[in-house]
Amino acid sequence: MTDHDREKEAGRQESTPAPDQPQSADNVKDMLALGEQVIGVVNDLADLVRMETMLAIRSIPRLLMLWFLMMPILLLTWCSFSVWVSWMLYAVTQQPAFGFFAFFLQQLLLLFVCRWFYTKYQMRMTLPYTRKHIDKFMRGFNNGSPGSGETKK
Repeated sequence: MTDHDREKEAGRQESTPAPDQPQSADNVKDMLALGEQVIGVVNDLADLVRMETMLAIRSIPRLLMLWFLMMPILLLTWCSFSVWVSWMLYAVTQQPAFGFFAFFLQQLLLLFVCRWFYTKYQMRMTLPYTRKHIDKFMRGFNNGSPGSGETKK
């Protein structure tokens, strides 16, 4: 074995850690670096959420203003559609009574649809599923177990 071979062999032994030596220093550095990156990502995400929430909050007045502007436009659009349908019916039949009756029926239909939605939403506001769940829980609690109330019946 030459001197050059011995130096190479000694270099290999120095560069490879011994099996009984822990590599904890390198692992700790890697874990700390990874932890810093995770903290940075979480901080950036929190900043994004904060800024986007502020933007959403600032948009609420504009949204309300647009809603208030859209309401009369929506009502006028419905009225113009109703008048158009009534006029077309009058043009076909040449009898004003049919046109007026069509206009009346459209308004009545809209009223019934709105009433149907009103009762539907009113029922949802009473939280029927939550009340049903609470009632079922209370019956089970009073009977000792969730299934015992149904078996006694």
